[in-house]
Amino acid sequence: MRKISYTVLSLLIVAVTLHNSGYAQLIHTDSLILKNHLKTEFRIDVGNVLPTNAFVRAQNTDADGLAHYYSYSLRVSKQTTGDQLWQQRYGYPNYGAGIYSAFFSDTKKLGNPIAIYGFFNAPFFKINRVSLNYELGLGLTFNWNSYNPVENPNNIAISAEKSVYIDAGISLKYLLTQRLELSLGYGFTHFSNGALKLPNKGLNTEATKISLSYRLFNSALYRSDLQTPFNGFYEWIISGYGGARNMLYQGTGVDLATSMKGVNFAVYGISNTLNRQVSYKSKIGIGMTMEFNGSQNSQIVVNGASLEKSNLPFDRHLALSIYPSYELVVNKLSLIIQPGIYLFRMNTANMTPIMYQRIGVKYHFLKNTFAGINLRAYNYYESDFIEWTFGHRICWI
Repeated sequence: MRKISYTVLSLLIVAVTLHNSGYAQLIHTDSLILKNHLKTEFRIDVGNVLPTNAFVRAQNTDADGLAHYYSYSLRVSKQTTGDQLWQQRYGYPNYGAGIYSAFFSDTKKLGNPIAIYGFFNAPFFKINRVSLNYELGLGLTFNWNSYNPVENPNNIAISAEKSVYIDAGISLKYLLTQRLELSLGYGFTHFSNGALKLPNKGLNTEATKISLSYRLFNSALYRSDLQTPFNGFYEWIISGYGGARNMLYQGTGVDLATSMKGVNFAVYGISNTLNRQVSYKSKIGIGMTMEFNGSQNSQIVVNGASLEKSNLPFDRHLALSIYPSYELVVNKLSLIIQPGIYLFRMNTANMTPIMYQRIGVKYHFLKNTFAGINLRAYNYYESDFIEWTFGHRICWI
């Protein structure tokens, strides 16, 4: 904690020095910076690892366990000024990219993960120099000390060297000067590989977030002349997805490395969703998914020194589910939240719960055609598989 305090103090001194130096004048002449309204930010997260699986709960009982952690982020973002209608609707948000590095008490258990991610930050409201903001981040994490049946056999939280990084939080921001901004917030971070490799119970953290940002531009001129009356519409979305799910072999007859490598099973499906856009930012609806999950009701058999999938009838792997749908719309990008419930699937001894959660993002690269990625989970924190999606919509008033 003393190291963190020194870092914050040093950052403040450097930022104030830049603000009052000739360097601040030099960057005024950089047309690229002025045009894009860039700012840099340094953030520190100090928090706890949530005890959402047996590995974390066991380690948190130790004096030097995983209960506490801290992380650093260095970020660059663009401040929007209302040149497009969606920017005005979201209260002139900023968005950008960052590099994140986390430190746990015992690096032998988890390592020091590093993430590269994108983020979107927008205000709930703003009054003079103060604003209350929300933020969403998504990226890729690497440098884990992941599960190893010999060297790290207890780490059932993270089993691959790479994982998905999902971050969400709120913050209170205060503009100290024309260029310096201080932020204090709170949020949650989730790490998972989407069951591409098991075991994968995932890792979840909560943290207080402190950041200091420095604007590389003078006060921006915000446009507010593009507002138009809202007209709601319906859309029918047809989408398909594909992915894979890993299963481990629990029997004998092969070496430990082969049994823990397991077998990958294909997962794919078709979804139909009927949405109503109820505001500039939100869509609500209902949908249905028919899917083939190769791991459902499957068995793994030994063939010599390797593992193979058992052959079962096609219908043994089918499932039908329904879900309410919510989309947070940001221009061509949407955040999707769809909690589902299975209506039909064949019974098996190791079935996931009847309810699941789908969260993801999609991007309209054409007006009515999109691609995206969703994380399917259960119990709200355990990953089931990743869906790589492609779809099209039909709209009407």
